[in-house]
Amino acid sequence: MNNNKLILGTVQFGLNYGINNNEGKPSKKKVKDILDYAYLNGIRFLDTAEAYGDSQIRIGEYHRLSTNKYNVITKFFPQAKNMSKKIYERVNNNISNLGINELYCYMFHSFKDYNDYFTIFKKDLNLLKQKGKIKKIGVSIYSNDELKVLIKNNDIDLVQLPFNLLDNSRKREKILLKAKSLNIEIHTRSVFLQGLFFKDQKNIPVQINKLIPYLKKINSLTTKSRLNDLALNYVYSKDYIDHVLIGVDNVDQLKSNINSLEKCSTKNKFAEIDKINVKDYLLLNPSNWKL
Repeated sequence: MNNNKLILGTVQFGLNYGINNNEGKPSKKKVKDILDYAYLNGIRFLDTAEAYGDSQIRIGEYHRLSTNKYNVITKFFPQAKNMSKKIYERVNNNISNLGINELYCYMFHSFKDYNDYFTIFKKDLNLLKQKGKIKKIGVSIYSNDELKVLIKNNDIDLVQLPFNLLDNSRKREKILLKAKSLNIEIHTRSVFLQGLFFKDQKNIPVQINKLIPYLKKINSLTTKSRLNDLALNYVYSKDYIDHVLIGVDNVDQLKSNINSLEKCSTKNKFAEIDKINVKDYLLLNPSNWKL
């Protein structure tokens, strides 16, 4: 299996993040161990953001001490402190913090940010592309309706959006195929729905207990020990998805995910996953959980 399709998310490097994260931010050594192991196993992309605490600084520290150099995607965040209001200076500052020569993609962190700022930044973003400072301009989104707007903008090269066992091909395939036909690169996140798939259903917060019947359906398709394999391989199998973003808290989790990609025995379950149809679509967006 080619691990180059994986993107390693780094929000955990800078913030306490995730419904099942009991470890908090990893130490400097743990960050190094994770990044060393990822690179050794063929992963070449990192995803970070101006909103992820000191994640960019920690990645830069790694790059300055290592011969390993990652392709980095980072995201504009208007409330970020100590950042230039001028996007040209801001991107160059990000590049410096990350210890690299160029960004693979500079992304708006939300559709709202895109709406509010794209027109203002458009000229400088295209200039940054021309000068080789950024390869692609992207937007992180949640809904298909947002993507329908973005595919009309020829300046958008890449989108990142959720895709998983519940937020699945039934919800996404048609619009993603349309985006691909327009040469938009597709990155997906939330493979494990922030760890919800692995949470004991007795401990599911009341705000999202309407998801329990769908989680039970997933559990009926596989054993608990193979759930990780099913979740990751399902998303990875989609040809219209270019890269799959995962986050880990430690090297063992990363090893487990890489090992999952070597196991193909869950493929016969994919058709059943495609039939799952969560009625209350808002429940699939963790920002609505208000935990």
